[in-house]
Amino acid sequence: MSIRVQLLWPMLSVVALAMALASAAIIYLQVTTEARAQSEHLRRVVETLTQGSFPLSEPVLRQMSGLSGGQFVALGPRREVLHGTIPLADADRRAVGRLDEGAGADAPHVVAIEGRPYRARLVPVDRRAGTAEVRWLVVLQPRDRWWAAVREAAGPVAISAGAALLVVVLVTIWLAGRFVRPIQALGNQAVRIADGCFEPIPAPRRRDEIADLAGAINRMTERLSHFEREVRQSERMRTLGQLGAGIAHQMRNAATGARMAVELLQRHATAPADAESAEVALRQLRLMESHLQRFLAMGRPRPAAREPVALGDVIDDAVDLVEATCRHVGIALARQTPDEPVIVEGDRMALRDVVMNLVLNAVEALGRHGGGAPRIVIVLEPPWAGRARLSVRDTGPGPEDAIERSMFEPFVTSKPDGTGLGLYVAARIAEDHDGSLGWERREDMTCFTLELPIFRPETLGGTPPK
Repeated sequence: MSIRVQLLWPMLSVVALAMALASAAIIYLQVTTEARAQSEHLRRVVETLTQGSFPLSEPVLRQMSGLSGGQFVALGPRREVLHGTIPLADADRRAVGRLDEGAGADAPHVVAIEGRPYRARLVPVDRRAGTAEVRWLVVLQPRDRWWAAVREAAGPVAISAGAALLVVVLVTIWLAGRFVRPIQALGNQAVRIADGCFEPIPAPRRRDEIADLAGAINRMTERLSHFEREVRQSERMRTLGQLGAGIAHQMRNAATGARMAVELLQRHATAPADAESAEVALRQLRLMESHLQRFLAMGRPRPAAREPVALGDVIDDAVDLVEATCRHVGIALARQTPDEPVIVEGDRMALRDVVMNLVLNAVEALGRHGGGAPRIVIVLEPPWAGRARLSVRDTGPGPEDAIERSMFEPFVTSKPDGTGLGLYVAARIAEDHDGSLGWERREDMTCFTLELPIFRPETLGGTPPK
């Protein structure tokens, strides 16, 4: 059974039983009181009739019948009917004449006169009262009048009990619904969680155990959502690692062979243009090797080497690798660095990959949208509050709204041929260096900012590079 029914039936049963017992007790007391009052009133009337000095004539009996509500029949010495307030047939006369004088008020005879039941008593008449012919007086009290008194006494009690029971039903239904509805919502949430939907439910506006349960389910939903993302990410990384392990050897051999051929060509080049072209080719091959190394790091991440690194040198290395690309697509690349070196702790190659990845992303964004004079600026700010800030700014429109909140997650990209790994790897490198990577729109430019702690000699036991 549902909780609504489980709450409703016990409460209704207890309340109905309590009301029934209370109503029965009240009705019994009222009926008993009413019966005693009627009997006492009739007893006084009978006592007045049987012991008074006035004659028990038919008009007198009729007047007393109107006052008491009973019927009277006067009997003679041989219990023959003399007169009365109710018409009697022959059978009724014989029944009245056979009444026993010993029947008291608490256990009267019951006789039927013209099909109507009466409670009958035979009362002797004092010879000093009434006429000499009347020796007995039969007192008839209609039983339906007694039942009318019972109904009159029980009616208000029954109506009150029914109204109270209806109120209890409505209140119970309301209380059951107040508990059942949030429980059903929690049950539906559990079903959604089982189906893989990890959206939290709105917190109920109440302060009880159900609210605590809803909060616990929401916390469980968040944890399961986090675990699901981690499992999926781990599965993707495992698949990516397996894929990278299979192609890494072939790609590295091809890149090494191409680099050796270009170096050989560079040695024999006589024209400055040929030498410059060979240098550009070598830089692109080194860039390809860097991409390959970062790709392999996705499957088997290695700990970053901790050493003092000048961010200005990192920017120079990255610019050397991407400057030819920017010049080829017509994008102006500039850098702004402070006079004093900014030293951080970390892996120089990994930090170079971050800067290079941000610049290449900006190049691709500017190439897709075009317009105006495309420009990329690498800005290294002076250290402040123990932190170094390096930002890559471009005049592009910025990330699309669809990926704005998830661009640092793996495989999230808006590029038709993108893999969605560049920003994810960059963010991981920043985290490995106890830093962070974020983005914002600043002065009509898209700004990706890498924030790192500055170098502290006591952590490495050395001194920063000159």
